[in-house]
Amino acid sequence: MKYIAVIDYDRLDHPLFMKSFSGAMGQQKSCTGIILHGDSAYTERLIQTGMMREDAVLRSTSDLNHRIVALLADNSVSAVGVNGYQKNIISLSGDKLSIDRHWIDSRPPGTHLILSNLVRDQSSQKITPVSLRTLTDALSHRLECRTVFLFSREDENDSLFTDRANQKSTGTKNRQEVLRLVPEELLPPPKNSYLGTTHDFANLPDISHFHPLFPKKK
Repeated sequence: MKYIAVIDYDRLDHPLFMKSFSGAMGQQKSCTGIILHGDSAYTERLIQTGMMREDAVLRSTSDLNHRIVALLADNSVSAVGVNGYQKNIISLSGDKLSIDRHWIDSRPPGTHLILSNLVRDQSSQKITPVSLRTLTDALSHRLECRTVFLFSREDENDSLFTDRANQKSTGTKNRQEVLRLVPEELLPPPKNSYLGTTHDFANLPDISHFHPLFPKKK
């Protein structure tokens, strides 16, 4: 199974979540994922040391990329970490993202890719972050990946996802309750996305406990 998973700003700075996340990836079977991330509250701590915000964002994001790879390695998960601008994997021209699919697809089978949202702006030749939602949609389209996983803001509380009867409900209130659990920076949800917990993530390729965030076709 191939998928894209997104770790938002708040989850990146949540040690218990990251521990659960890396452990979950170690339990998956026959999966190859692309894990997207940006920066976290670590950026603010760097700014407090006197670093300029632009530099702090780049430093924070790059450091987090290395940390995620190391955390996965501790759980015997094979992963390669890279920032979007490296090797010209992702570049920005105006409001359009160009993605080197060949490079992404050429990694060894079973090796996960930890990819940051730092890309190269072709007009200024500067490294800049793009929104995770924008990057997720662009990657999903370019790689023809129709399975995108987001993580609940209440990862320890999976009641909405384990209650089968509740999932089958099509009421507006139920959908609003689910959307409330989507990280704010990922609203509206990216295309082809599902919401769940790290417990659900560990069970991949079984996605039955994830909640689809896209309208169902009638």
